[in-house]
Amino acid sequence: MKNIKHFKSFFIVLIFNTMFLMSSAQSGYNIIFDLNGLNDSILLLANYSGDKQFVVDTAYPEKNNRYIFKGDKELLSGMYFIAGQNKSKIFDFLISDSRNLTISGKKNTIPQSLEVKDSKENQVFFDYISFLNEKQKERNLYLEIQKKGKPGSDSSLLAANQISLLNEEVQRYINGIINSNPGSLISAFLKAMQDPEIPSVPILANGRPDSTFTYRYYKNHFWDNIDLSDDRLVRTPFLHGKVEQYLTKLTHPAPDSLIKSIDEIFVQSGDNPETFKYLMWYLTIKYESSEIMGYDAIFVHLVDKYYNDDKMNWMNPTVKENLIKKANKLKKVLIGQVAPEMILLDTLQQPVSLHKIKAEYTIIYFWDPDCSHCKKETPLLKDLYSKSKADLGLEVYAVCMDTSWVEMKKYIQKNTTSWINVNGFYSLTPDFRELYDVNTSPVMFLLDKKKNIIAKRILTTQMEAFINQHRQKIIAQE
Repeated sequence: MKNIKHFKSFFIVLIFNTMFLMSSAQSGYNIIFDLNGLNDSILLLANYSGDKQFVVDTAYPEKNNRYIFKGDKELLSGMYFIAGQNKSKIFDFLISDSRNLTISGKKNTIPQSLEVKDSKENQVFFDYISFLNEKQKERNLYLEIQKKGKPGSDSSLLAANQISLLNEEVQRYINGIINSNPGSLISAFLKAMQDPEIPSVPILANGRPDSTFTYRYYKNHFWDNIDLSDDRLVRTPFLHGKVEQYLTKLTHPAPDSLIKSIDEIFVQSGDNPETFKYLMWYLTIKYESSEIMGYDAIFVHLVDKYYNDDKMNWMNPTVKENLIKKANKLKKVLIGQVAPEMILLDTLQQPVSLHKIKAEYTIIYFWDPDCSHCKKETPLLKDLYSKSKADLGLEVYAVCMDTSWVEMKKYIQKNTTSWINVNGFYSLTPDFRELYDVNTSPVMFLLDKKKNIIAKRILTTQMEAFINQHRQKIIAQE
């Protein structure tokens, strides 16, 4: 199943990327690389798209080992790179102010030796990289002095002061580029890399500093320097990391909190269709296939709120329809929802209703007689049931996923299970597989007294902890 899911995601990414690269085609490009010492049999021209890289074109050495990339379709603005015959990156460059440019230099002294013809922005970019490299070398020297010196010694204090001065020098250099190149990609990129400036921590009425101020301010102003409506940033290696940082480092991992942050990201992206496309596809893949319990609610939210938007017209209609169908299925079995009713026949072929079970906690156990994992899980669940049936008010509604009464009864007799045993295929209600989105085994759902879903797709070793956690929550509310 995993291989199929990964193949499906890969296939959809290919569809997305093809559409992404085909959009806005216009005037073409002619890019020449003349790098002394570069003798590769082939060069690859590639672009960034979110967290992925895609090959755009290939070039072979011509006279004097020049490599020429030429095409009729316009390259969208963003950061690109060239890679050698071993597919390792040689250096990044920008497609912004020109699609017809020449980059020359020496392979062994990149980026210091790089010079650009017909692209001022790339020369600024290469000079910036060279400047940073030099300042980093100086910084490393002072860090080494700090490491060797004693804390508080003259040498350590001097080194710390020099590092501070270097940081100020680098910041002035970056600010100069940003201010001197308004509207350019290099300016947008460097500005986006600047963290918001955090003011002094205020003092509360009790005389203590506000301990959460820095976090709250940083999160609230996280996007101040990052223009998500500028899709050029999508085609850099930078933006994806920022989105991940916002969701994984600055947002509480609860589904409701993540949904709120995701909606804020979409607000920040404005009406830019390319940014929307990147965000929607990345987030769909991230949460549709997430193994973290409860995160399917995020996927359902994405589909419900955004999939009817006109900006979704880029998605393959069949893929879109399948994702909507899956979201509609999952919607019925999200954490907190009332578990769908099942009325299934027991071993005496009598109907047994899930909703009419009188128990503080009910475990729905989907199992199969031939399932190797079920053969390990059933004894564990049996031990928990025997130990905790009375204390926890526990009942198990075990749903056999095999049509054979014979195999089902043999398994029950062999394992001497005394809980409620029913067969999923002999039903007075709709197909259990559709109701619960269950296609493999074993799968367990934990329900409370009112048959609300507390937890799902967990195993016996986790079950008692979830029950105890739920009991403590109830006690705290009383």
